[in-house]
Amino acid sequence: MNANDFYKTLGVSKACSESEIKKNYRKLCLTHHPDKGGNSEEFQKIQKAYEILSDERKRSIYDQTGMDPDQIESGGGGGNPFAGGPDLGSIFMNMFGGMNMGGGMPFGMGMPQMNKKRKGPTKVHEIPVSLYDFYHGKTIKLQFEQQKFCESCKGEGTRITISCGSCNGRGMVEQMIQIAPNMAAVNRSPCIPCKGTGNIGSGTCEKCNGKRYFNREKSLDVNIEAGMNPGDILMFPRECSDDIQYEEAGDVRIILIEADPDNPNSSLRRNGNDLHDTISISFKDSLLGTVYETKEHPAHKEGFKILIPKGTMNGEVLCIDNQGMPKRNTKLFGNFYLKVMIQITDSDKEVLKNNEEVIKNMFQSTSED
Repeated sequence: MNANDFYKTLGVSKACSESEIKKNYRKLCLTHHPDKGGNSEEFQKIQKAYEILSDERKRSIYDQTGMDPDQIESGGGGGNPFAGGPDLGSIFMNMFGGMNMGGGMPFGMGMPQMNKKRKGPTKVHEIPVSLYDFYHGKTIKLQFEQQKFCESCKGEGTRITISCGSCNGRGMVEQMIQIAPNMAAVNRSPCIPCKGTGNIGSGTCEKCNGKRYFNREKSLDVNIEAGMNPGDILMFPRECSDDIQYEEAGDVRIILIEADPDNPNSSLRRNGNDLHDTISISFKDSLLGTVYETKEHPAHKEGFKILIPKGTMNGEVLCIDNQGMPKRNTKLFGNFYLKVMIQITDSDKEVLKNNEEVIKNMFQSTSED
């Protein structure tokens, strides 16, 4: 990716704040998630961009190098800003690490370090959450089978570990190369028998019988706080299965998504901390007023009544303060907005026609007063 690709994917600037990154990610999740009809490849790009930019360390590496930090750590970029070309630093380090030039002055560039195995990949799980649970909060238990290293052999599968004789426990072997008269270089490379670890296992671990791992049932408590939103993310560090390829297990990432409503025909919807609903009333009720009752409000399962005032206009929006969603980590609430639409039936039109003179006289007397 180019230096600004991750920022472009999330639709933010390079100088954006963490809150802007999180906000745009939520919006994109709602429109690009495959369950919402989005493209799965595009959604993966969005997830990748968020994973890099929401991590302070990875974002810093990305800003400085313009490279994917995960590729750098896995050796994909070789730590070389000129990715795709040869790693000149490694070449010269291997060639001249122990070279003596003429009078014996060491041209030492240090022992080349082996690429460490990076942290395991993140596993993503989506949990559907109802409007009711977003309002009140809920704890959900996520259960899965987890693979963990055998505690006895630490995932080696062997009974004991001894120092490798081929490299004397250094993990590297050296080979002297004559590159010119009175000039030699020492080529250093990982030891093949111990695979660069410096140690060789002996015997079979009695506890795991050489399998290295044990499987166990794992349970995570996913705590959904009142006022959280679809697209919010909960992280559980190093809760993925152990893997011999990685020094550290990957993280489990939980993404909260909006569950299908209990009543698919409901017009109630959420917008941030506010709730919005739309109703249709008769012409008579718009003139004389009425009471609307909804049983869809998450805080009023027994029913939530709203007074529709006399003379309410078509399309008018009534606001009921503090009857929206809770604002996370506060004691405050959003508002409830009710849009009123007036339906004039044929019978209503007939009444107006038959009583036109009466209505004129009623409004004429009102205007004279």
